[in-house]
Amino acid sequence: MSSAATERPSWRFSLSLAFGVAGLFAMVVVAIYFGSGSLLDRALVREEAALVLDRKEDIRLVWEDRGEAGLNDFLRELINTTGEQLAVRIEGADRTPVFSGATDNAPEVPWAALKEAVPDRNGVTATGGWIATREVLDSGDTLRAARYSGVAEDVQTSYRGLFATGVAPFLLAGVVGGALLVILALRPLRNTVSVMRHIVRTGDWAARVTPPRGGGEMRDLAEAFNAVLERQQRLVESLRQSLDHVAHDLRTPLTRLQASVESGLGQTERASPAREAWTDCLEEAHRVKATLDTLLDVAETEAGAIRLQPEKIKAADLLAEVAELYEFAAEEKHARIEIRDAAGADFLGDRVRLRRALANLVDNALKYLGEGRLIVLSAELADREIILRVQDDGIGIPAEDLPRIWERLFRSDRSRSAPGMGLGLSLVKAIVEAHGGRVEAVPAPGCGTIFSLRLPRGSVGQTG
Repeated sequence: MSSAATERPSWRFSLSLAFGVAGLFAMVVVAIYFGSGSLLDRALVREEAALVLDRKEDIRLVWEDRGEAGLNDFLRELINTTGEQLAVRIEGADRTPVFSGATDNAPEVPWAALKEAVPDRNGVTATGGWIATREVLDSGDTLRAARYSGVAEDVQTSYRGLFATGVAPFLLAGVVGGALLVILALRPLRNTVSVMRHIVRTGDWAARVTPPRGGGEMRDLAEAFNAVLERQQRLVESLRQSLDHVAHDLRTPLTRLQASVESGLGQTERASPAREAWTDCLEEAHRVKATLDTLLDVAETEAGAIRLQPEKIKAADLLAEVAELYEFAAEEKHARIEIRDAAGADFLGDRVRLRRALANLVDNALKYLGEGRLIVLSAELADREIILRVQDDGIGIPAEDLPRIWERLFRSDRSRSAPGMGLGLSLVKAIVEAHGGRVEAVPAPGCGTIFSLRLPRGSVGQTG
């Protein structure tokens, strides 16, 4: 049985991992694209630089042998033979132009930009499609040769177009596909988490994870988890049976003991010394039976072995029932029980068990009343939960004892003088957690304690 239909899984980890994988894939693809483009640019520049260096040697020889006329003839010859776009500039020692020429098919040469560009290890600079080099001649003049090549720009343009037509669709497909694969791969894990939450919320140990098709780690996880659930279910059922046997084995002799004591008490004269002993025995028998019943209730509730009976509850009605239950007990102690802020607050829960939990808190409050002798019952809506509170003006609970008051049989030093078994708050906690809620206890302003039962409004925890 899978509870995916009733429990909405959290997608936070799946989405985080999917976005992480998609982002990493995108970064790798983009890095490869720009890295390849950079390598391609460098390779083209190197090829063009080698041609410029060769032409520089040709230009130097022509200049030294034939001068300006020879360079002009050389440039015109290039147009007819190779069609190259070449420019030459010779500057004197004072940087004044001695010669400046170019093939007729060459665009305007950005000499200033070429001078400012950072040269490579061979002294070659590049900008705007021009690749240039320089050499200081024996005469002291500076020879500058520049060659224009549209190949690099054409390749760069084509490479940028490749991103739009090839890389971008591949990148999008990879990102979307990777994210979907991650989400699908983690679906068994989400189903497992859903089943775990369903079990924690409802106590339904019969819930199972549906193993994914095929083999792999996720199927192994689902099968191992189901095996753990199977074992846990057997343990819970064994506990239920054990509790039934313990209850039967102990309650029966206790009931017989009570009957015997009551019989003996009825046959004893009022003035007899034995009557006081019979009375003490009867009180202790009642106390032991109450302790046993409460211990079994706490154990069953904590183990998820109880069956809640959910119904729609009006908080005001529930608090009124508890107040009415303790009305006479409060009058005997000259105390008041007030109900506040409960109108319009309704929720889903087990009325009988929640009434018992509140009753335990009110009973505790009556034991430790303060000078104001006031107990306040209230209800408050907060987000998706309802908060039932019981506030007293009693002696309060020491701060160091607050974390332990929910433990079984724990009693603080201040409460040892009052009657009790130290199980009431444990049962309150177990009942509230069975509803999927939580309990809190904080000091009240001035004196006393505020007990809060935080319960989900729309659902009940253990229903079976």
